[in-house]
Amino acid sequence: MKSKVEILIFLSLFNIVICKAQKKVEIMQPKVEFDIKLATDMLNDGNANIKGVAYYEGRSPIGIKSSETIYARMGEKVFLYPLTPYIEEYLQLKKKNKEGKRIATISPLANCYRIESKVYTTNGEFIFTGLKPGKYYLEVMVLFPSGTGGREASGIVEIKSENETVEYKLKYIF
Repeated sequence: MKSKVEILIFLSLFNIVICKAQKKVEIMQPKVEFDIKLATDMLNDGNANIKGVAYYEGRSPIGIKSSETIYARMGEKVFLYPLTPYIEEYLQLKKKNKEGKRIATISPLANCYRIESKVYTTNGEFIFTGLKPGKYYLEVMVLFPSGTGGREASGIVEIKSENETVEYKLKYIF
C-alpha cells in the first residue's frame, strides 16, 4: 500500500496537470451602464413592425460563396434588443471575440430587456409587432442542416416611423 505522502504527491501533480490543461477565457462586458429607462421606453407598445427572413449564404470550407442558402429552422428563437449605448458597446466588444481566448457578453439585466419571436416558416420568416420607431439589434442562430453547429446571424434594423413595417434580411454573420 502506498504511503499517504505518495498519494498526496500524486493527487497534487494530477491537479496541476488538470489546471494547466484548462484555458482561461476572458469575459468582456460593456463599461457603459445599462439604461433601464431607455430600454423600457423603446420596448413599450408602438404600431410598427419588423418582418424578416433569417438565413445565411452557404460557404465552402475556404469561404467561397456557394449557391446554397440555409434558412433558420421553424421554431428557432429570434431575439430583438433595443439598440441602447450599452448594446452598441457590446457589439463593438463582440468584434474582438476570439474563440477560446475572449468572448463578449451582456449582463443578465440587459438580457431581460429583449423581445423574443420565433421563425414561423421553413423559409426562415419571422415577425415582431407593436414596436416603436428606433434602432434594434436582432440575433438568431441558423443551424446547419446536419443538426450539429450553426452560425449566428445578426444585424441592426431601424424603424423610422409609426405604422411602418420594415422588411429585413437577417443574414449578417459575425
